[in-house]
Amino acid sequence: MSPEAGELRDRAAALGVGPQAVALMLRRGVASPEAQARLLRPRMSDLRAPHGMAGFDAAIDLLQTAQQKRLRIGVFGDYDVDGVTTTAILTTYLEALGIDVVARAASREGGYGLQVADARALREAGAQVVLTGDCGTSDHEALAWLQGQGIPTAVIDHHQVPERMPPASALLNPHQPGCAFPFKGLCSAGVAFYLCASLRSAIARKTGAALPDPKAWLDLVALGTICDMVPLVDENRILVRYGLSVIASRRRPGLRALLEFAGVGEDDPIDETHLGFRLGPRLNAPGRLGPAEPSLLLLRARSSAEARAMAERVEHFNIHRREHQDAIVREALALLAADPRTPQRQGIVVAGESWLHGIVGIAAAGVVAQYRRPALVLAVDRARGEARGSARTAGDIDVHAALRACAPYLRRFGGHRAAAGVSLDPAQIPALIEAFDAAVADQIRERQLGEPAVEHDGPLPLEAIDEPLLVDLEQLAPYGVGFAPPRFLCEDAVVERVRVLKGRHLSMALRQGRTGFEAIAFGQAAAHPGIAPGDRVAFLFVPLRSSFRGRVRLQLMVETMWPARGF
Repeated sequence: MSPEAGELRDRAAALGVGPQAVALMLRRGVASPEAQARLLRPRMSDLRAPHGMAGFDAAIDLLQTAQQKRLRIGVFGDYDVDGVTTTAILTTYLEALGIDVVARAASREGGYGLQVADARALREAGAQVVLTGDCGTSDHEALAWLQGQGIPTAVIDHHQVPERMPPASALLNPHQPGCAFPFKGLCSAGVAFYLCASLRSAIARKTGAALPDPKAWLDLVALGTICDMVPLVDENRILVRYGLSVIASRRRPGLRALLEFAGVGEDDPIDETHLGFRLGPRLNAPGRLGPAEPSLLLLRARSSAEARAMAERVEHFNIHRREHQDAIVREALALLAADPRTPQRQGIVVAGESWLHGIVGIAAAGVVAQYRRPALVLAVDRARGEARGSARTAGDIDVHAALRACAPYLRRFGGHRAAAGVSLDPAQIPALIEAFDAAVADQIRERQLGEPAVEHDGPLPLEAIDEPLLVDLEQLAPYGVGFAPPRFLCEDAVVERVRVLKGRHLSMALRQGRTGFEAIAFGQAAAHPGIAPGDRVAFLFVPLRSSFRGRVRLQLMVETMWPARGF
């Protein structure tokens, strides 16, 4: 045994896991025994206090004044999952404190963020104080209008801060200048959790009253964090880890109904993939096609009957969203396949005139899955003279920074390193195609990355996959942006059985020597039209334990696949 292997074994024994788990942490930059122990056994007490988070004192004072004077608080959130969960956290927690609240969610047709029309509607609904969730940092006009009406505002956001600060009474955004909070990766739901916890402490110090514990709202924090693709490191890991246990209790009627419609059984264990791939797309669906109000009403539902009715509406939107998404992905991949320059592109841009701009973000994820490169998908509206689109990253590329390099061709852009949105004149699309490609290529050169930072975790023979390994890998969860899921290489296996599910996915039986596994390759049927039993394939995969109706089995999730002879 080599010294390195011996040290790995000793470290693993001290931590109570297998050597493969320690090797995975080391590859992801978690090097010290202390950091590895914290990752395996996170505690809420490890969360750093929000002292030094800019805007906190002003926001707490504003909310305490509202409570003491019995003012009505209007809360307005963006139309994506982070916006809807942030709004649900703020409104339901304030209501639990006895504060009168009016809740509103954005409509994609109204445009991103708080518009003057939204501000007027809040005032007409009697709001005397306004909070924004997952928006507001750049919404100067609407905030200035509220200021002119004598309505104080607090912005709870995490998007990049422009040069001019918003005219708000308080700005809670870790990215603003002068914010001393050390962790900058919180989504808006995470910022909202900190705000509620601090408000509780402030009121308790003054009154000594027993108040609701914001930890009960960590289910919504976890949902916003996972679905907004912020880094799953430091505070976010702790919030998600505990949030998953709250979701597992199924106490919130809206999430209980959503889990049921998503096909998650009452006894099925819940992990981050359920949030990212089953719950998140459903909550996003209404906001992709129109107003996000159904999703907000679902999360705010107080009874099972109310929640089930709203979950049914949300599922209806989700079915239509999936139909539009599949059509856009098919058309986008066909356009890219017909362009001889696509194989040489480092960053991909594709545009279509019949596409719904609310769906292009999730379609961009489909393009990334196919090409494993950052992608920007644009919906062109010639009548309005506008193209609107969304970018999704691949590997360690910062798509927000790439779009910043393309700013001369854009009317507006925003977001963060993993996902961003743009608006531009359709005439600028050809220039943007070249500029985005060049900006991504520059990042790759700067970082000396030919491929994503953690492309895979090395070869893993199928015979080495067993229950103890899967238990170890699950102890390292949650996985996501900034902490990649375990991805292994199988260099040669035989396809024993294959069938296409829902016209999109491949269900396979794969064998290597005496060991065989069931495997699923989501969305890859079009990429492998001729695959048949007897074919030898190589592939990157994630081993996992799947649960269906209470039965647990080991399975391979194939991320990408190619003929073994070409390896």
